[in-house]
Amino acid sequence: MSCRLRKKPKRMQSAHLCDELIVEIFTRLPSKSLLRFRSLSKSWYSCIGSPDFIHMHTFRSRQKLLIRHRTHKENEEGDLEEFYTLHPQDQLPLFRTHGYNDITPVQFPSTHSNIIGSYNGLVCLFDYDEKSISLWNPSIRRKLTLPDCPRTCYSEVGIGFGFDPVIDDYKIVCVPERNRKKAGRSFVYALKTNTWRRIASATPLFSSVMTKPCFFNGVLYWLGHYDLTRTYYLLTFDLSTHVFGSIALPFKTVLSVAPTPIQGSIAAVSSRAAPTPIQGSIPSLADFANQIWLMKDASWSAFLNFKKDQVRAHLSSVLQLSTSDDLVFYSFCNGFQVYNLKIGEFSRLVDFNGAYFVFDVIQCLESLQLLGMGTACEGNKLTFS
Repeated sequence: MSCRLRKKPKRMQSAHLCDELIVEIFTRLPSKSLLRFRSLSKSWYSCIGSPDFIHMHTFRSRQKLLIRHRTHKENEEGDLEEFYTLHPQDQLPLFRTHGYNDITPVQFPSTHSNIIGSYNGLVCLFDYDEKSISLWNPSIRRKLTLPDCPRTCYSEVGIGFGFDPVIDDYKIVCVPERNRKKAGRSFVYALKTNTWRRIASATPLFSSVMTKPCFFNGVLYWLGHYDLTRTYYLLTFDLSTHVFGSIALPFKTVLSVAPTPIQGSIAAVSSRAAPTPIQGSIPSLADFANQIWLMKDASWSAFLNFKKDQVRAHLSSVLQLSTSDDLVFYSFCNGFQVYNLKIGEFSRLVDFNGAYFVFDVIQCLESLQLLGMGTACEGNKLTFS
């Protein structure tokens, strides 16, 4: 690591920890502690803010679960109030009596935004009210608003966020939401240059991209649909080569469920309505079959099948926790649940209180990414009686 502290006189060196040990300790500390230490000396300020140190600290940090909470009713301004809480993955709020003990709720930075994705502590947000894209680090509460994409009609694009490991840079991709007849224009943003540029690789034809994509091993994956052949597939984009591709799915009919990484492989979720006795009738919430498939060695294999009485209605999101094999599901009837693969049991993420419900859940690494960039996004710490 190139991070070096200012040398001390020889007579003082024996009374102090060596620079290498100090740096080693610092890389294992929480982000908030490091922000305070930066103000104690110029050498610590320089070291903690260096790219090498930030990279090492990110590498050694653990994933947390960011839970986004939303009120059931609008406030006087007509908005739905929101806040978020951060949880170690082995201390999830599964019990009403002590689920949120010692957890500080903090105001969410935007009540009109969708979470696009998260990587290395950066959360990509799309504000559908202001029509803007931003990167946000909840650990140090910094936010960077991106310049407008040349394709400014955000209501008609699919947005993806990930990391290019070849050039060590974060990237955001905008693809046309529909591309039926001719190759539409797609654009990619790079954080290091803070610029957008058009993607030279042709965008494949498709009728629509459904749901937000997932990022896995340098590649973005969207669920795509093509009307002419009535097929669903995964639309892929390599963030290093900037080349699109597609992967056929092992099933033909599916509801809008995003792909997700599970056990080191890309996973696809089939959530299908079972045939109804009366033609044209609407299936009940209990008439959905949910199945998870994993791609290994370029082929799909069934990973998990749920009985109708296990998951009511269709799954709309699946997330594997990084510290265990547990899966976090969302379904319309049951809300967010944690499924233990080893014992096959469900536990529900409890609401913060009766006025708020769990609106979204993502994994978020604690890091110093965006340090010295963007603007402060403190967010008010909330108190509830």
